[in-house]
Amino acid sequence: MQIPGLEPTLTPNPEGRPFWAALAEHRLVIPRCDACGRAFFYPRALCPHCGSRDVYWFPAAGRGTLYSFCVLHHSAVPGLSGALPLVTGLVDLDEGVRVTAFLIGFPEDPEQIRCGSLVEADYVDLPEGGSLLAFRPSS
Repeated sequence: MQIPGLEPTLTPNPEGRPFWAALAEHRLVIPRCDACGRAFFYPRALCPHCGSRDVYWFPAAGRGTLYSFCVLHHSAVPGLSGALPLVTGLVDLDEGVRVTAFLIGFPEDPEQIRCGSLVEADYVDLPEGGSLLAFRPSS
């Protein structure tokens, strides 16, 4: 799916490249520590729970619960202003991590969006290549 006017520039850091590469293939992957077994997000070189560098990527199911959201009517971020209004949210994935993403298929009226709603991953394709993570209401 595409969102007309959405044209941000992606500049992933080295630790996040596997995440962005998977999104471009419409897959969601999350880092997990092989030492303590805990998943985490945002991507980083060290496990935030035990400090181990033994981190690997695993496929996430892409299901979760909407924790919070925001309807953006103004943005100073380059590449977002042409697509406003946008709905963004924090989603608690079933794997135990919280991610930030666009919300699609939700109304722009915040009175009609409910925290606690079940959501599933979707992907927003960018005109210059790559994809962004999004979530839509579970069917």
